[in-house]
Amino acid sequence: MVTRSVCTSRLIVGSTVQGVATVNERTFACRMTLDPQAQVVFDAMAQNPGPKPRDLPVPEFRAAIDDLSRYEGLHSIVTVVLSAACSLPCNTCLGVSCRPMQMPEVMHVKNLAFPGIKGPMQIRLYNPNPHTSAPQPALIFIHGGGWCINTIDTHDSVCRGLANEAGIVVLSVDYRLAPEHPFPAGLEDCYAASQWIHSNAKQLSVDPTRLALGGDSAGGNLTAAVLMLTHERHGAPIVFQLQLYPCVHMKAHTESRKQFAWGYVLDLDFCDWVMASYAGEGNLDDPLMSPLLAKDLSFMPPALVITAGHDPLRDEGKQYAERLQQQGVQCMYKCFEGMLHGFLNQMYIVPMDVGGEAMALCASQLKDALKC
Repeated sequence: MVTRSVCTSRLIVGSTVQGVATVNERTFACRMTLDPQAQVVFDAMAQNPGPKPRDLPVPEFRAAIDDLSRYEGLHSIVTVVLSAACSLPCNTCLGVSCRPMQMPEVMHVKNLAFPGIKGPMQIRLYNPNPHTSAPQPALIFIHGGGWCINTIDTHDSVCRGLANEAGIVVLSVDYRLAPEHPFPAGLEDCYAASQWIHSNAKQLSVDPTRLALGGDSAGGNLTAAVLMLTHERHGAPIVFQLQLYPCVHMKAHTESRKQFAWGYVLDLDFCDWVMASYAGEGNLDDPLMSPLLAKDLSFMPPALVITAGHDPLRDEGKQYAERLQQQGVQCMYKCFEGMLHGFLNQMYIVPMDVGGEAMALCASQLKDALKC
């Protein structure tokens, strides 16, 4: 992987004491290994930081972050950064196109409603093959956002990409958010959605025997928890899980959480806030909140676990994959070094070669598991 130095004096504000590097020096060293295409997103976020969770009332904070997270919001920010950074007539800079990518087109996209626990909830269906008469395999996708923010709109681009690349139906699920609706509200909504999709497979043109479940970050956490409930309640069968940089241990004290605690998409104060908000009065050690703490994962379906090299959640994602493997579950694990948390969303803003590799891996694994 080609990397570039980002040696600017503003990044080092500490000094070495008795041979031990300060947090800021360690952060500087990490930034030097960022993929140059991920660096563009990093710079855009650094120059346009969003509000902190305690700066605004929850609805206003959520709306502000969702605006930044949507394709249109990050698209406009990155466009400014690229234009300022690039002075070459060829419209390229550091291997990155100065023109952000366009939203992937899917032949058929439709919003649906399903009966959630406390009323109708939204599902967005992406079907790249709407004229196919045979039932199609499908991925049920649960968006991330720390259980507190984001919607199916913020993850529209990655769902479009998965549908197109894998050639399968993708059903993106919305759910109630904390802190207004703490654990297990969102989890129960996601479980209800999986059961509704299975029960209504014919109307959705999907094959109920070829359903996968997946999500990113907190959506990965909910994916694992839904699979636990499915096992416990004898729910609709899921044949594959797609885990994208998942949060699987609420109280993890890993090296990556320390190394990337500040300045890498998921700052420590944000993580603390969303975890406390989601947990409510619950126990953070509950396996439905911290799937890595479950004693038995042997019932889980085969998995692909993807992590990012510059992500606080990297190490626990790896540990989750190792636990699955140790308990006899077929699992592929891949860490994409040089990438940031959420890079599969970011790749539709800035062209990312590594992001394309990750998406191709997701598609390949989904096709194999779903017998496409």
